[in-house]
Amino acid sequence: MKRAAIVDAARKNFLTHGYAGAGMAEIAHDADVSTATLYKHFASKEALFVAVVKQVARSAGDYSGLFAPNDTVRDILYKACRTYLAAQFEQDANALMRIVMAEVPGAPQLARETYAELGTRRIDSFKAVVDQMIARGMLRPHDSAFSARIGSGILKEIFVWPALFDKEIGLPPDTDEKIHRCIDCFMAIFGSED
Repeated sequence: MKRAAIVDAARKNFLTHGYAGAGMAEIAHDADVSTATLYKHFASKEALFVAVVKQVARSAGDYSGLFAPNDTVRDILYKACRTYLAAQFEQDANALMRIVMAEVPGAPQLARETYAELGTRRIDSFKAVVDQMIARGMLRPHDSAFSARIGSGILKEIFVWPALFDKEIGLPPDTDEKIHRCIDCFMAIFGSED
């Protein structure tokens, strides 16, 4: 219970003040715990930030449950795209990535751990979905690790990169149209020939 309160308070603090501006004493105060209790759970500010990233990654990196009995491959890919974009724009992934990018020169391990949690976890989870679609004949057999990265890259290029460099940018009004165009590209490369 205390650990969850600390992570929640830290998330708000990091998002408000950035990594460098976040203070452990303020986080402890906001979590209604002592500084000693905070350090009992997290040895450093970096460990606490990684816990925040893991919290976001747990909710953001799960593509299980995308299959409904009558879904087409396009239905599944659309749900995967929406899940990805929700993580980026609604669950603070963009904001956390901006913070990490600012800290890379002084905290390269923090950047590596963030990438492992936010990037690798989502790619692995999406790869599992692609593997299921291949097994069901919905996509042609191919290197699913590669296609998971391609799919993620398409979304990043269209939606995420602009928002990382301008925090005022959100999802555009034509998001669905753009998602369907991204799916068209993915299907042109990996779609089943049936």
